Amino acid sequence: MKKTILVTGGLGVIGLSIVKHFYKKGFNVVMAGLSKKNHVLKIQKEFKSSRSLILNTELTKTKNVKKIIASSVRKFKKIDILVNCAGIQFVMPIDKYPEKIWRKMLDINLTAPFLFTKEILPLMRKNKWGRIINIASTHGLVASINKSAYTASKHGLVGLTKVIALETAEEPITCNSICPGFVLTELIEDQIEVVAKRKNVPFHEAGTEMLREKQPSLKFVKKEDIASIIYFLSSKEADQITGSNFSIDGGWTAQ
Repeated sequence: MKKTILVTGGLGVIGLSIVKHFYKKGFNVVMAGLSKKNHVLKIQKEFKSSRSLILNTELTKTKNVKKIIASSVRKFKKIDILVNCAGIQFVMPIDKYPEKIWRKMLDINLTAPFLFTKEILPLMRKNKWGRIINIASTHGLVASINKSAYTASKHGLVGLTKVIALETAEEPITCNSICPGFVLTELIEDQIEVVAKRKNVPFHEAGTEMLREKQPSLKFVKKEDIASIIYFLSSKEADQITGSNFSIDGGWTAQ
């Protein structure tokens, strides 16, 4: 029986790259998250309906999480791999940071992974196999100014990863986190635009300046590289890798 992977945020740039990688390897794929209808329709054309499921829904409410998992199991009988990839970001100094956005960010970046893990873990135990991979961030290891909620939520996700790993240590289930540096997604493009406008420089120059400040390689992390590491962590060769964090940051955290 084919293995099934569920990717939260599977309709976004990084999540969709993960989905495509596993789909090409013959997996059943479930994409869960919120996106515009036109974008969803475009994605549907790329995948055979017999091996894919798109669930365009909010991810932070228990009832929605249960529905997503129930729909996935109804179609594919099981969920072998969970990738918690959904995430948002907002940049502002602490004393001006909107409490509403703080709560929303922690809900999406941290509470949603907890809820999905809580509901899927019993299924993995029943099937006697499972992989849980949390997409954190370099900000799960270090901090940057004006990113209080993002940094707090990603540090929390790295901590949650370790707890899950310890609680499943004697079972054929592993849990690891990946901490990418700057990946060229809409979140990062928005930040580059802000820098470009503030300094009145071209987008490309602003991007290079942003990398120079944090990422010594001066290159953006490729979303395909993230997908490849997740594929490795889902393999038999990674049976004894659990509770670990994988930094893909062009030397950011080496400084």
